[in-house]
Amino acid sequence: MSETTDRVKRLNRILKVQAQKRLLEEWRIGQLREKSVALERADAEILGSLGVENALHGLFIGAKVANLRRNEVERQKLAGEEVVAQERLRQVRRVEKSLEKERDKSGRVANAEAEADQRDASIDAFLARWV
Repeated sequence: MSETTDRVKRLNRILKVQAQKRLLEEWRIGQLREKSVALERADAEILGSLGVENALHGLFIGAKVANLRRNEVERQKLAGEEVVAQERLRQVRRVEKSLEKERDKSGRVANAEAEADQRDASIDAFLARWV
């Protein structure tokens, strides 16, 4: 095997790893979005329970406000983590794309070398018949 075919094989292995990293980052983003949706639902439940029909509703307003504030802090934290995860995903995609280009380039070089070797072997075989 030539050096360029080995290079193409190595690049294919690296691309598989990059694809797994991309899937992992996409999964992380999905998890962060699910947590954010869960916080939205929790906020909606808390706000829905703030009705005045209950005689004791005033006793729990402080706790509900604290929960809403805690959820807001968590939501901001999740938004920051999502921005970071989005940037990591962009970086992984960028690396993956550059590796694909390099692999394709190396593949073309390897194919050209293989064709040249085959052509040389054919010429040698043809000339060997005449000698």
